[in-house]
Amino acid sequence: MNDQANTTAYQHVGQEAPPGATTGQAREPDSGARPPAPGFRRIVAGVALLAWPVLEFLAFVTSPPGSTHDPLIFREQDTKVQISALLYLWATMAVIPTVLGMSHLLRGRLPRLSNIGGAIGLLGAAHGLTLFTTDFYDLALAHELAPAQAEQVTARANDLWGFVYGMLLPGFLMHVGLYTLLIGVVVARIVPWWTVPVALVGTIVPFLTVELSPLVQSTGALLHILVYGMLALRVLRMSNEAWRDAAG
Repeated sequence: MNDQANTTAYQHVGQEAPPGATTGQAREPDSGARPPAPGFRRIVAGVALLAWPVLEFLAFVTSPPGSTHDPLIFREQDTKVQISALLYLWATMAVIPTVLGMSHLLRGRLPRLSNIGGAIGLLGAAHGLTLFTTDFYDLALAHELAPAQAEQVTARANDLWGFVYGMLLPGFLMHVGLYTLLIGVVVARIVPWWTVPVALVGTIVPFLTVELSPLVQSTGALLHILVYGMLALRVLRMSNEAWRDAAG
């Protein structure tokens, strides 16, 4: 008899099938064996959580003074304008893995908030990236046109509805997404409650001190370094298994 017949015969008399006998059914995989958790994404998220506020701080410190893109100041401080614009751009790029990392931490405990905050944050960061490219165009205008003409062109561009509603305002969704996720991280008891108001103050400070020196404006970024740096250390100190289990 074949293996299937032997197995049936053994089962009929109440005995177990002999070792090596096939039953015709696929064996189920061992559910207890779990693959090792990769740490690359955790490390990227942790580094990004610290990198983006640090880059934000450096961008404020190196930015030219004044609340407007004064062509004369831009022309005189060409290097600072370019360095600051690049730092703002890199800071916003770092927000993308930051949002993904914070969203990951909430997937298991607060999945809806994780998805909503992540989607809003990514949408805002994508629009924010487009905003900081305009500094280079304003710098080129400052070099190629008379100050009055450069200011006129910049003002005209800033009044276009496509810029206002398609780039500028959606860029603020980055902050909405970050705070949504930060509230979730507080609810999940990963960071203390005071991190939310401190981070909010850090965002508001540059807008309230726009007429003051860049060094004063940069104090808001220092608060972001405190909050997101704390979260970065939590993520970097997590085990790979804890990071994987956070996703549920």
